[in-house]
Amino acid sequence: MRVCLIQLSQGDVDITPPSDDEYPDPGLYTDKHTFKNRLVRKDRIKQDIDLTATENFDLFMIISGWHEDRTLGIQTVAYLEESKIPFVGLPSRIIERCIIQYCPAKTKTGLQIENLVGVDESSPGMTGDEYACTVVELGHAPVALSPVRRSQVDCLRRSSNPNLYDRICSLAKDAFHANDMHGCFWCTVLIRVTNEKPVLISINPMPQIFLRQISTEDWAIRESFPGSHRSLINSIIASCFLSRFPTPKHFETVGQEYDEVAPKYDAVTEGVYHDNVRKIATKYNYDGVVLDLACGTGLLARLKGEAQGLKPGDLKNLTKFIGVDLSAQMRTECLRCGWYERVLVGPMQSVLTTFIEAADHIVCIGALHYLNSNELSLVLSRVFQLARCSVTFTIDEIPESYIAAQRARGREFMHGINHVDEVNAYGIPVGWELADHWRGLGWKSPTTGDDVYIHVFRFERLDETRVLS
Repeated sequence: MRVCLIQLSQGDVDITPPSDDEYPDPGLYTDKHTFKNRLVRKDRIKQDIDLTATENFDLFMIISGWHEDRTLGIQTVAYLEESKIPFVGLPSRIIERCIIQYCPAKTKTGLQIENLVGVDESSPGMTGDEYACTVVELGHAPVALSPVRRSQVDCLRRSSNPNLYDRICSLAKDAFHANDMHGCFWCTVLIRVTNEKPVLISINPMPQIFLRQISTEDWAIRESFPGSHRSLINSIIASCFLSRFPTPKHFETVGQEYDEVAPKYDAVTEGVYHDNVRKIATKYNYDGVVLDLACGTGLLARLKGEAQGLKPGDLKNLTKFIGVDLSAQMRTECLRCGWYERVLVGPMQSVLTTFIEAADHIVCIGALHYLNSNELSLVLSRVFQLARCSVTFTIDEIPESYIAAQRARGREFMHGINHVDEVNAYGIPVGWELADHWRGLGWKSPTTGDDVYIHVFRFERLDETRVLS
């Protein structure tokens, strides 16, 4: 994507990005997108934005500058909102509630929410350790990253104090909701802990990240956001467009295709596809709750149960399945088989940003190729955040011949994307291990005749004591 980084200026000056360590530069962390700086001047806000809009950028980002001039920030963002230009930045309604924060040297350091909800006014002189908990909003889901103890600039490990870790993260998310921070792509919640009791101090909306010299927030991202900065950038971009188009037309069309084929899907896919699903279903442990993304007709649970000699509803079954699928008709077929407690309908990237239940295992077979690389990062980040034990998914090696054939038939929406390189670039999140990886023939296209190979990835969460070793 071509992304415009808006730089705010109080005067008519040429834009020369600073080279010091305080200048945010997302390009330091990814080569997937092109970032270009454009100046917006205080006396020419509309003209500068309108001119920049003619350059056909895919997205605007305004991630710094408003702490220098809050009014300029409000006016700039308000015009972006009025013009319906997609952008990553603070909503004007949040900037209006902020005051400029100063450090002891009386220099401006950022914004701080005024009249904060949830502050304990009974302990104004409270002392204790101060923690910064960065909260990232993915779609509709605020995700608390590992708290950073400010005096040591090191992440608090959950294994060292699970109770304190969970209480800080819970307070940070509660503060996010209570102070209506929705639409703020990230914020830092400052919390003071005295005698194991966390108390809210302040909220700093969208402090500077993507810095050359790592900040407190950058440290938390590196240590606890799955896929680190590269994935965060992609996930934020996906979240921005997801907020504008919860169910893009592309996915509506794909869903309609599967609605038509749902009653005969198992018969059409009989053979090597079923063999692979059976292998995935029986090779690994799935005790507990399984969230099955793109569950289709419920083949995964059915083949697993049959291999164990079980029947739907059998009390001996140690696994509970919850499905997600794009197709309403697939949901009907899946529930008919009796192996799933319920099936949620919608694009997986939308469902995952509203799904807040605990899942022991998350599985996705044969569907990630419908996502673009930004959506893939969002989905992977959410599944690694939600899964308590394992994540298992397949990546299809979509050949160019298949893509060309689908395009020639006017069915480009069905061709998919080969994400093998993207998954390799995503890497192994902190606290996880790649337990298994294998490649084999996945399926043969009945329409183009292409053989499509798949990669199967099985990740398992490390015991917390092993994370520290």
